[in-house]
Amino acid sequence: MAKHASYAGPGVVDASAIKDKLVDLPPGGAQGLRRTKPGFKEVLRELSTAMAGQGDAAGIHPKIYEGLLDKVGTLEAIRALRPVADKLAQVLRETELVYEDACEADISRMVKAIDSTAQHDNPGVRAAFEKTLKYNSQIADKGVATRRKNEAARAADAQRKPQRDSAKAETKSE
Repeated sequence: MAKHASYAGPGVVDASAIKDKLVDLPPGGAQGLRRTKPGFKEVLRELSTAMAGQGDAAGIHPKIYEGLLDKVGTLEAIRALRPVADKLAQVLRETELVYEDACEADISRMVKAIDSTAQHDNPGVRAAFEKTLKYNSQIADKGVATRRKNEAARAADAQRKPQRDSAKAETKSE
């Protein structure tokens, strides 16, 4: 496996303090949800002073304000965890790619050994590794199929071109 920098960050992100508040939306479930807008912090500062003197006069029940503060606390906890969680998720994706690539390289080396053995010593050895050989050749097989499809399309186009040219010539002569 090629040399890669080791991840030095944490291997665990502990969201247990807010676990009961975490939400897993279904696909498309975030559509229509509103995000905080610029000025949100200023609104919180204003509410922190205005609620004490004018909250009742404005008809704002204290439980609504308390709920807002609880939600803000949850947002702060989430936002504190996000950079570490995002980095860990990125590192997991990248590490997955590196290990997949290493597995593919190992399989490729094994296929070369099978091919060499089959060519020089034991042609029957291929049968024991049929799925491995087929697996390894998928990309090449797809490339061959694409080339054939493109060649067929070019040939069909080349056959239609003289027909189109003669139809154009007939139109011009009329």
